[in-house]
Amino acid sequence: MSQSHLQSIKVLSENLEIGMFVSSLDKPWDQSSFLMQGFDLRDQFDIEAVKNECEHVFVDFKSDFQFKEHKLKTSVSSSYKNKILSKHQAENFDLKAHTKTARKQHKGSSTVVKSVLDKVMLGEDFDSYSVKNTVKNMVREVLTNEEAMLMMIMLKSNHNHVAQHCLNVSILAIGFARYLGYSEPKIEEIGMGALLHDIGKVKIDETLLEKKGDLSPKEVQALCKHSQHAYHILKTKADLPPAVLDIAICHHERLGGQGYPRGLKAEQISQRVRIVSIIDSFEALTTDQPHRKAISVVEAYKILMQDKNIKFEEKLVLKFIEWRGIYPAGTIVEMKNGEVGIVVSGNRKGNKLKPKVLLVLDENKKPRKERLVDLAFIQTDAESKPYVIFKAFEAEAFGVSVSQYLEDGLIIAPTR
Repeated sequence: MSQSHLQSIKVLSENLEIGMFVSSLDKPWDQSSFLMQGFDLRDQFDIEAVKNECEHVFVDFKSDFQFKEHKLKTSVSSSYKNKILSKHQAENFDLKAHTKTARKQHKGSSTVVKSVLDKVMLGEDFDSYSVKNTVKNMVREVLTNEEAMLMMIMLKSNHNHVAQHCLNVSILAIGFARYLGYSEPKIEEIGMGALLHDIGKVKIDETLLEKKGDLSPKEVQALCKHSQHAYHILKTKADLPPAVLDIAICHHERLGGQGYPRGLKAEQISQRVRIVSIIDSFEALTTDQPHRKAISVVEAYKILMQDKNIKFEEKLVLKFIEWRGIYPAGTIVEMKNGEVGIVVSGNRKGNKLKPKVLLVLDENKKPRKERLVDLAFIQTDAESKPYVIFKAFEAEAFGVSVSQYLEDGLIIAPTR
């Protein structure tokens, strides 16, 4: 079947998205700086490059779905949007299918991280190739299915805290580096450094890592040595890039010189370390720790903002918040009518405060028949009032286990 209707569609540069194929420009190719006549938009850097040269381009859409998604986002016709929305709501939402490849990749990566930590703990050598291959696969998954992959950081466990933290920081670092426009090789280096940044914790007494009360000055001093332990472990691996060692030993350094182990200041701290240090802190804040409960994404943002230009680079903090959004996938939210849901997909272009939400609890916080609502459109409750998010909460709020939904999978036929 011919798909000529998907070819050479005029798209304003401001409406370009990652994954589109640019087939023509608004000027001859030889008058542009692009070497290839036709290319995929693989990251935000590609989009910005096009924006700098063209007011509009021509896109070959790869599927009807991609084309309709674009029309839905850019159309000014309310009747068209309502027509597409009605059709969209009639279709089932399969959470398990939505995250299938991401869950498979996450499981494989988790196995590799745990294996590496176990070997180091036993004083054995670990396989650098498996780490590099794992990061390459995670980068590919983030490039093709970022939102589903980012949902994997919601798979919380009461075991293997260090392995889980390392994996989550790596996934976030890969996604953020991509958003910042880093090349794929640089993204892989940052992802690898993030994956191994806390490897030194295997040399710390486990009772200290799991202690629930306040740490004594001596215990704090012992814990702070984990970054040095990491450096000594990783420097024996000649095939690891310098970026990995840099991130491992410096991820607790802070702009004002108040970090450790060397008290480095702003000009001495690399950009890749600045990226990972923000993510390392954010992930720790939004995850249960032995000494405190997790806080919400919004509360974590507030702490990062309080520390901007003191501990963290302000521009990177703002970019991180811009990238993740107020309601990233996996966030638990309460609606104004009291119902509770899980954000399953964000709306980063123009509707950052209006994501897609899977409603799972009624206004009395009791399980309800699941319903998927897209807040980018007017979706109403039983009293015909529009759904509006009231507040975002920390993981597992109201007894809602995002991990369980991701593990079990769920197919929802939205209520009409």
